[in-house]
Amino acid sequence: MSLIGEGMELLGLFDKAKNADLYKQLGDWIDKVRVLQIENEHLLTERKELKEQLRFKGVLERINGHTFVQGDDEEICPSCAAVTMRAVHLEPMHSPKPPYQKATCPVCKTVYLHNVPVKRAH
Repeated sequence: MSLIGEGMELLGLFDKAKNADLYKQLGDWIDKVRVLQIENEHLLTERKELKEQLRFKGVLERINGHTFVQGDDEEICPSCAAVTMRAVHLEPMHSPKPPYQKATCPVCKTVYLHNVPVKRAH
């Protein structure tokens, strides 16, 4: 059972008229627990995002206008790398007009001028 559930159960056991102060203190305690649980969830999410940003920071390489992560030969989206600190690999997307394939980011949907995602060896 959760802390809030236990607190609510205890509230039912007290005689409200005789123990008004105790009832008020317990109600305040339940409210504080709710606030702390929300803050904890927020901090865990923020910690996860910061940990990912720290892992990703400083490993970018730019070669001839193309962006790569150190140790990975596939091109990544420079926009996603700069804005959200995420390494999103570009994918070839078919187009009805020439050139028929363009390098496209699957997340931010940015289409790049070069035809297909390049490999580091090129």
